[in-house]
Amino acid sequence: MKNQPKSSGNLSYVLIGLLLLSVLANTYQFNSTSNTVFQYDSRIDSMIVVRVEVEKELASTEMELEKYRGISADLDSLLNDANVTIKEQELRIQQIVLHEKDLVRQSAGLKAELIKLKKMRDEILERVDQLVTENKDLKARNDSLNREVNVLADVNVSLQSKVKSAAQIQVEYVKIHSFKKKLSGKLVESSLAKRTNKIEVCLTVMDNKLALPGEKIIYLVITEPTGKVLAGQSRASFIDQNGDEISSTSSYQINYTGKRQDACFGYETNDRILTSGNYNFDVYIDGNLVSSSQYLLE
Repeated sequence: MKNQPKSSGNLSYVLIGLLLLSVLANTYQFNSTSNTVFQYDSRIDSMIVVRVEVEKELASTEMELEKYRGISADLDSLLNDANVTIKEQELRIQQIVLHEKDLVRQSAGLKAELIKLKKMRDEILERVDQLVTENKDLKARNDSLNREVNVLADVNVSLQSKVKSAAQIQVEYVKIHSFKKKLSGKLVESSLAKRTNKIEVCLTVMDNKLALPGEKIIYLVITEPTGKVLAGQSRASFIDQNGDEISSTSSYQINYTGKRQDACFGYETNDRILTSGNYNFDVYIDGNLVSSSQYLLE
């Protein structure tokens, strides 16, 4: 009976030892699990960082390249090809995310694609830089050529104007006379407006080898002091060099051969209706004003 308490004490020690072992085992298991969770969380965080960086690189690459669209056809073609390549790489990245369940391999795959993406971006930007530079050089040359063309066009217009001016038929020795008609029908010179029946203009058409030969009409516009154009028997309308329609007092047709010739024509009426004052005499050939004179009738 005296040995029974000793046996009970040993059992207690055994139970306490087992309890301590259990506590130690649970503590080890907890620490191990916590460490595993921590490592798993770290892998997830690392993978998320890589994914965000890849997506950011994709978006920034597309935006950066699109800034250069519209500069030239070659550059637009390059950007179109680059977009196709980017879409293909974006699809590969999506496949890695969807099908690779191992976080370590998924992160490694994304990092590899990120390296490829950056390399591709740098290569494309290098080509973009080359094309933009070439386009600037080409534009500079085109601008220079356009300036030269404009200068040549101005010179051509100036030469055409000079040739046209040189080919214009001119007149000289313009003489104006006024006449009264006597009862016998004879015309004698008069300087009084109220006695004038006829105003005659005589001139010489000058020679010009550059002028086109052929039928030419000389128009005479006589404007009386009141501003009214006198209407003679051979009056006609014509278009001047400014495109305006003008009514003439009389017209006279010549066959121009390039050589000088004389012409006389004017205004005549049986009624003495002219007023005193200064009369303007304008002579036109081919719509161009070639002579302008004044004549006073008292």
